[in-house]
Amino acid sequence: MSKINAEVILMLKKIACILFLLIVPFMLVVSGCGKVSSDTSGPDAAAAPGNGSKLNVQMLDVDQGDAILIRTGEQTILIDTGDDKIRAGKHKGENNNRLFEALDSLGITHIDKLIITHAHNDHMGLAAKVIKRYDVAELVYNGIPSANKGFRNMLTAANNKGVKKSKVKAGDVLDFGNDVSFKVLSPSLKLVEEDTKQQGSSSADEAPKINVNNESIVGRLTFGDFSMLLTGDAEKEIEQELLQEYGNELTCKVYKVSHHGSKTSSSKEFLQAIKPELAIISCGVDNQYGHPHKITMKKFATLGIKALETDLNGTITIESDGVSYSARGER
Repeated sequence: MSKINAEVILMLKKIACILFLLIVPFMLVVSGCGKVSSDTSGPDAAAAPGNGSKLNVQMLDVDQGDAILIRTGEQTILIDTGDDKIRAGKHKGENNNRLFEALDSLGITHIDKLIITHAHNDHMGLAAKVIKRYDVAELVYNGIPSANKGFRNMLTAANNKGVKKSKVKAGDVLDFGNDVSFKVLSPSLKLVEEDTKQQGSSSADEAPKINVNNESIVGRLTFGDFSMLLTGDAEKEIEQELLQEYGNELTCKVYKVSHHGSKTSSSKEFLQAIKPELAIISCGVDNQYGHPHKITMKKFATLGIKALETDLNGTITIESDGVSYSARGER
């Protein structure tokens, strides 16, 4: 090999080494940047069932009455408030502070929607105090007038605090945030108009002959594949109307038992149509009405519907990711 060729080969080797040192770091940088992450949990990720979005529903143990707390991650909703007095047991007649104790223990300071199903004290006895005590953005009710003192106090408190008031009827849909919706199934416009007219009657001969229980806001809560039917105190007449109007649309995973498990509600035909896996009942220990009635509980057993009661199980908590759900009592 000539001296010139040896020098050329040596130069080429040096050039190759230099190029190698320049190219390898660049390749490492490119390979590092080329990794694709499957993590979609950032701020732009859609809040959809199965993507970390959770629904939490609690039937609070508030003695003889209803108070259901719903949290979707975007909104906090309270359906009914329970009574302002304890109605049974050794504390009968005392002020009922169980709702406030429950809300405060959960750190609740703001309520996006306070929904009052109907104008009976065991459902709205604390409505005025809730509005005064918490930051309530909106009061939702059926719009039917009532002479009930607690009902009037509720509207006065809402007016004084500048709370938005919304009247709903069958067909309305409420957005609870995070893909959770609540479709109102009752009262119908016809019932609202008839009962409003009756309440406005001034003639003694036309004194209101109204079943306030049947004025209850009934709605179907949905989140992905999870559904829950909430019925206030609606009785069998309304159940029949719902079956005729909605049929199979009433099916649900969880049924908030109407009228605290009274025999006036939860007809066999209705239960067979809605096909719930779980029934949850709010009632007070040793209540004077005997709720839940034995005939109602027998229907659940016959149809294979599991039941939880606040008088036995305390506060009942239901959680769902929109695919499956879990339910538990505090005792």
